[in-house]
Amino acid sequence: MTPQNMKTPAEIYNDYFGPAMFTPWAKNLVEQSTPSAGDRVLDLACGTGLLTVQIAPHLGDNGSIVGLDFAPPMLAVARNRSISGPSVEWVEASADAIPLSDNSVDRVYCQQGFQFFPDRAKAASEVKRVLKPGGSLAISLWASVDEIPLWHQMFKSISSFLDVPMEVAAKPFTFGGSAPIKTMLDDAGFSDINITKRSSDSVFGPPESFVMLTVMGAAAAIPAFGELSDEEKQSLIARVESENRDEIEKYVQNGNVSMSLTSFTATATA
Repeated sequence: MTPQNMKTPAEIYNDYFGPAMFTPWAKNLVEQSTPSAGDRVLDLACGTGLLTVQIAPHLGDNGSIVGLDFAPPMLAVARNRSISGPSVEWVEASADAIPLSDNSVDRVYCQQGFQFFPDRAKAASEVKRVLKPGGSLAISLWASVDEIPLWHQMFKSISSFLDVPMEVAAKPFTFGGSAPIKTMLDDAGFSDINITKRSSDSVFGPPESFVMLTVMGAAAAIPAFGELSDEEKQSLIARVESENRDEIEKYVQNGNVSMSLTSFTATATA
């Protein structure tokens, strides 16, 4: 499989990384802040709708979900979903200008989105604005890539090849930890802030596809990647594979790459 004929980054995110890492953590996020029947929910940075799928069964026919994301390719995958129960509306918009009325939402969820927002403080304030008084927020954020040794090495290779800073190549893992999360939510006026950190094993595919899918999946967060020719993409994949082959082998179990991922979860009250 080559970059020309493989799935889009959004499809890779949904079909490959979804089952391995996003859906299990989405279930955990909903368990920590479970919605009630009839709630109106905002799924902020909804991506392809993996978290929306976990929220929907709790809301019943009278509930509703707004799935908001700024990336049309992600929303294109989400819009192809068939979700029974609540009404679901997919909206293309920015997190720092949420197109909803004040005090109009019972719960807001955001799975692995805040690290991508250009103005995180503004996004947190917008979430506080649209939540009803006493409404709930639940967010998750990956720990630093330093805590995920294999991906740390692979993103170093990507960073070097593209000549971009590590924080650009490893954007999903750049929020920083519990202290900046608490500061952000405090500053936005949230109360009852509770932050937990947990690790869980994720099982990916066989090593021969792991590098290509990791590199192609990262493309959605690295603008410089989209500027590469197909030949350059192939060169990048080959370099990442060559430089990290021995490290990857350490994580192969039963033919698949398996590694522990660590994430922070924060819940708060508006």
